[in-house]
Amino acid sequence: MESRGAARSKDRAPARCLTARCPASGPEQGAATAEVAVVLPALVALLGLLLAGATAGVLQLQLEKAAQAAVRQLGRGETEGRAAATVRAIAGDAVHLSAGTAGGWVTVRVAAPVPGPWGLLAGWTLAAEATAPAELSGSGTAMVGDGRP
Repeated sequence: MESRGAARSKDRAPARCLTARCPASGPEQGAATAEVAVVLPALVALLGLLLAGATAGVLQLQLEKAAQAAVRQLGRGETEGRAAATVRAIAGDAVHLSAGTAGGWVTVRVAAPVPGPWGLLAGWTLAAEATAPAELSGSGTAMVGDGRP
């Protein structure tokens, strides 16, 4: 013979859980795990893109500073070798420097690939350019247009 309480529990419908702490059952069991498995790679890729963007931003600032320093040096009449050493000291060894003068002005362009896998895979290269008046050697006055002080 069954006890009265056991018979009553068989006849009752299962209690519904009204709190968030209830364990999942039925077709929804494991749904949260599947959702995390789908979303996690997207979050990792997004984090990678954000880090690549931050790295590119820092590199761009370094390139701007390096171009400004190099154009000042070349405008004062220093050698391109010294300007290149300054550029490498500021922005790293992967930087390419090109400089030229025209009409009494010195122009410097520095370029470098973005470090990391995103820069290497996509060929992502950043550049900065700066222009300054060239100084006459020994006079300290800048040349204007046709070279007159």
